[in-house]
Amino acid sequence: MPRYLSTRRFCRCGKNKISILNPCGNCCQLTLHKLLLLLLLALICLLWLLQSQRVDKTNVVTKLYYPRIFCIIVTYEYLHQYSAVHLKRTWVQHCDRHLFVSDAQHAELEPAVFLGLTDKWQRLRAQLEYVYNYHYADGDWFLIVNDDNFVVVDNLRHMLLPYNPKQRTYFGCKLKSAQNQTYMYDRSGIVLSSAALQQFVLKALPNETICSSGPQDNKSTLELARCLDAVQVEAGNSLDHLGHHRFLPFTLAVHLHGQLNVSIDSHSYFLEHSYYEVNNVSWTCLKSVSYLLYAPQLSIAVSNSYICQQIHYMPIAYDRNYMIYNVKLFGVDRTITAVSHLKSLQKQKS
Repeated sequence: MPRYLSTRRFCRCGKNKISILNPCGNCCQLTLHKLLLLLLLALICLLWLLQSQRVDKTNVVTKLYYPRIFCIIVTYEYLHQYSAVHLKRTWVQHCDRHLFVSDAQHAELEPAVFLGLTDKWQRLRAQLEYVYNYHYADGDWFLIVNDDNFVVVDNLRHMLLPYNPKQRTYFGCKLKSAQNQTYMYDRSGIVLSSAALQQFVLKALPNETICSSGPQDNKSTLELARCLDAVQVEAGNSLDHLGHHRFLPFTLAVHLHGQLNVSIDSHSYFLEHSYYEVNNVSWTCLKSVSYLLYAPQLSIAVSNSYICQQIHYMPIAYDRNYMIYNVKLFGVDRTITAVSHLKSLQKQKS
C-alpha cells in the first residue's frame, strides 16, 4: 500500500519523525530563533516608521520656528484711559511680551516713562535703546506701534515665519521720499528683527555722522530709515503673495470702501509717497451745497491676512478682537487650517 505521508526528515537532524513542539531538532531551532528575531526587528521598524509619520496636530506648531513678538506701544498720559488700556485688554495680550512707553506712570499699563523729550525722533531713539538694554532677550522681533493701532499679532507671526531674526531687516507700510529714501509709515507700525535693533543701537546711535541725535519733528521714521540703511538693515516687503497690503495706514473702512482722497492731507501724503503704485481708481459723486462734484477715490488692495490698521473709536478694539479670536465659522476647523498653513511653509523651507 503506498504511503501518502512521507516521514522523510524535513531537516537532516534529530530522529526520523515530525513533532509539533520540536519539528526538526536542535539545528532547526537555531534557524527558527533567528527568523523570529528578524520578524521582531521588522515589526519594531514598521512601528517606528508609522510613529514618525503620524501627524500630531497639537505639537506641529512647536516643531516649527516660533517667532517671539515683543510689542512696544507708544502712548501719552492724556490717552492712557481713552486708548491704551483698551489695547492692553485686547490684542496686546497676544504678544509674547509687551511694553508701554509713555510720559507718565499708570497703574494698569505700568509703562516705561520718558521725561523731558519733546521731539518725536529723540523719544524714539531713547525708547528703542531702552528696549535693547532691558528687553533684548525677550523677543525675536520688535514691533513698535501707536496707541491708535489694532494689530493682528498672529498674522504678523505668520508673515515672519520664513524670515530669520538674525537677518538685518525691518517691515511696515513702505513709503519713498523725494530723495528715493525708503522708509516706513509711522501710522501703521514698524517691526524690526533683533539683528536690526542691535545694529541700530550699537552702531547707528553712537555715530552722529550716520544717525543724527538732533530734533527731526515729524520725520522720525524717515531718520530711522536713514540710520538703518547706514548699518545695512534692509527694508523688507510686507505685501502678501497676491501683492495686497498687510500694514494699513488708515482705518479698515477707508481701505475697504475706496475712500482714499487727495483732498485729505494724510491721504494725500500717503498717495504721494507710497512705495507701491496705487492704481485702483474709481469715481464717486460728492454732494456739495450748490452742485455735484465728481472726485477720484483711490484704494489699495487689502490682504485677508492684514496685520495692522488704525482705529479712531477705541471700543472697536473689543469688536475686532472678538471677531478675530472668538467667532467660530461653521464647518471650519481653525486649528487644522493653521496646522496646514504651517506644514506648507515647512515644506517650502525644506
